[in-house]
Amino acid sequence: MPALRDDNGIRSALDIARMVRDGTATPSAITAECLARIDATQATLNAYVTVCHAEAMRDAKALNAAATSQPLLGVPVSVKDNIETVGVRTTFGSKTRAANMPATEGVAVKRLRAAGAVMVGKTTLPEFASSLLGESPLTGSTRNPWNLALSPGGSSSGAAAAVAAGLGPIALTTDAGASTRLPAALCGVLGIKPSMGLIPYELFPDGFGNFIHMGLMTRTVGDMAAALDVVSGADASDPLSIGVAPTRALAKLAEPLALGKSRIAWRPLLGNAALDDEVRALCERTLEVFKDRGATVDTVIEPFEGAGPTWRVLQQVNWAGRFAVPDEATAAMMDPGFVAGIRAGAAISGNELNAAIYKRTSYFRMVQTWFQSFDWLATPVTTVSSVAADAKGDAPLTINGQPVGELRAVLAPYLNVFNLTGHPAISVPAGFTKAGVPVGIQLVGRLYADTDLLRMAKLIEDIQPWASRIPAAAPH
Repeated sequence: MPALRDDNGIRSALDIARMVRDGTATPSAITAECLARIDATQATLNAYVTVCHAEAMRDAKALNAAATSQPLLGVPVSVKDNIETVGVRTTFGSKTRAANMPATEGVAVKRLRAAGAVMVGKTTLPEFASSLLGESPLTGSTRNPWNLALSPGGSSSGAAAAVAAGLGPIALTTDAGASTRLPAALCGVLGIKPSMGLIPYELFPDGFGNFIHMGLMTRTVGDMAAALDVVSGADASDPLSIGVAPTRALAKLAEPLALGKSRIAWRPLLGNAALDDEVRALCERTLEVFKDRGATVDTVIEPFEGAGPTWRVLQQVNWAGRFAVPDEATAAMMDPGFVAGIRAGAAISGNELNAAIYKRTSYFRMVQTWFQSFDWLATPVTTVSSVAADAKGDAPLTINGQPVGELRAVLAPYLNVFNLTGHPAISVPAGFTKAGVPVGIQLVGRLYADTDLLRMAKLIEDIQPWASRIPAAAPH
């Protein structure tokens, strides 16, 4: 029997590890099957920049004889191609880094390997993770496995497509402003941006002013908990992680979460003026899961100054500082939108930067006050359910038949504020539209309430499961 599929769909990471431990599958057989599934879909989905055929089989064979109880023994995982990996190129989705071979490896990657996972490849992203869409000058367009005419979203484009299509049950990602949660929603999988510092992100040059989070994508809550347990916890190289303990989320999932008198703030608008009717209906149907368990769900409609302008200043200054303004020959190889962002960042004054830093603190304090009145926050992930694979960031977006602004500004206004504040946020599948594409709901918790956030997601999974539904583009 194939290791990655059964009659009920794509196997979870927990099932795979269990099969390896009880001897019904071997890491090398599982890895070979996963690599074959990737190869079968590269021409259509284009989820991977680099497929690690030789390296993955070498690592899997070394695990065949390992009599261990490693939590992810033999589980295929993917790593987003802006996370450094020793022995495997890290391109950042850019022609300027196409042959980049790092000398160091991300802490989270090391932890996955130590847990017995097998890295099968590096997943696609827009150049330097700079877009909400799934195209880069280096790799071209990555497609959504639910409908190849649609974008998987970005910037963790390949990760979302891979997890949805069964090309590895766990994906290590990053999230600077939407990059894990948005594609997770568009591809119908789970995507978590943990509390700041919970997963060390030592690869960012500014360890103290960082707003970029390591993230994870999986198909099931159990897999998410198992992966988070492995990669979380302090590392001496990341100052924001110091003192942060690893989670014990998988064990806690077995304990039912009593919502009791919990209050949930449902904010269908968060600095935006429009939301697709079908997206709203699916999210509000999902919130009934919590109402049925005694929680109060209050719809909150109140003014909110969107965090986009503040986030944009911080991100563009980051780009300018890390990459410098390219010369004309180099710029011709790069995404024009990213080059424009670098140039904009180089023109931002010190006063403008300081104003954005101070504004970031005000957003943090504002969100903290929300949690004085409510236990949880819920929002949509996106304002619409899908965007075309060839869409451009500056293209107009239409919601409920009305133009509302540029796609990059209005597609996902609910997300980047929580990068600035550091609060944990997860995209959870909320169902499918009449057109058969997935929709996500975002749940946000208090700082370091990540485990209970997963328990909230588990309540949804138990009532309206999604993992057995397989995209048409997945290998069958």
